[in-house]
Amino acid sequence: MREIKILAVDDIEANRVSLQYLIQEYLENVHLILASNGEDALKITYKEEIDIIILDIQMPGLDGFDTAKYLKSNPKTQNIPIIFLTAAFKEEEFQQKGFQIGAIDYLTKPIENHQLINKLNLYIEVIIKNKQLEAVNDNLYKALQKEIELKEQIQKQQLELIEQSKMAALGEMIGNIAHQWRQPLSLISTLASGIKLNIELGISKEEEVARSTESIMKTTQSLSEMIDNFREYSYKDTLAKFNLSDIVHKTIDTREHLITENNINVITNLDDSIELVNLPNSLVQALVNLIQNSKDALDKIDTKKYIFIDTYINKNNLIDIVLKDNAGGIKTEHINKIFEPYFTTKHKANGIGLGLNITYKIVNDSMYGKIKARNCQFEYNDEQLEGAEITITLPFKI
Repeated sequence: MREIKILAVDDIEANRVSLQYLIQEYLENVHLILASNGEDALKITYKEEIDIIILDIQMPGLDGFDTAKYLKSNPKTQNIPIIFLTAAFKEEEFQQKGFQIGAIDYLTKPIENHQLINKLNLYIEVIIKNKQLEAVNDNLYKALQKEIELKEQIQKQQLELIEQSKMAALGEMIGNIAHQWRQPLSLISTLASGIKLNIELGISKEEEVARSTESIMKTTQSLSEMIDNFREYSYKDTLAKFNLSDIVHKTIDTREHLITENNINVITNLDDSIELVNLPNSLVQALVNLIQNSKDALDKIDTKKYIFIDTYINKNNLIDIVLKDNAGGIKTEHINKIFEPYFTTKHKANGIGLGLNITYKIVNDSMYGKIKARNCQFEYNDEQLEGAEITITLPFKI
């Protein structure tokens, strides 16, 4: 640590010499700077890092009180401790004035030398402790900044991973569009061809044309809504207010081909009043991953296949989204590992085990929620079912 710099200001040379002797004789690691007037003292404080100022009051030109006022008005010097040391202004009113200006002490002569040294030692010790504390705070601040930068970097990498997963899922969806659209496009083509043929043969009926046209319009509207779902899903996510039931239905719509082709019955029990401020597309991604995971598990059973999705407000005034299936559940030795990266019980051709890990990161890191898994037994239509239950818990607002 550098030397403590003390500035002694007095217009009388004998007083300056006396102070110089005392400080050099009794104080260690102190660098004393002398000034004979207030103007010089101000110049010195602008150039040097002064720690304590011993200031006489009665001086020609700028007196001690005015010098102190200038020091306290300057942000660079306002925190320097000032000790008034005077032989002339001993009255209480002057002492009060000195303290009002901002001095930490007001000493009058004659003062016993050891008393002055002891006081200086005390103030120096306080200054040293403050500087040490400032250094600790500075180091803590730098460490905190590094931790924040590291956290931001990790979050950025996690978001990139989530986006990559989303794009992979989107690619899979797009790959199924042709198959999913084959039936409605075939319907449109058949109806349009029928209208054209009837007109050419002169057997067109107004009612049939209107009915066929209405079917074409409904089908194209359905296809248009499907495009909107895919387009919204591909966008980078932003914080927004949304209705939870709308998001659940949108998720089911984006996986309709998967659900239909695999004869899966999706049963919903939703609280349509729940609205929250969070990341809607990220929630779609998480639910898509969970539905895909349930579908893969349901592939192994020959009975009726169910996915149940419930939403409600729990006793802690948080939002629960519960998705469960009747695929038999998760093996006990696996249930605590399913959210770990690269953990999978599937054949490697069917995935590398990132879907549930990404879902975990979406919910916990991006959406400030919690996700947990358990096995459960439940009844539906007088039938006892068993399967895995995933619960996502979210706040109403982040």
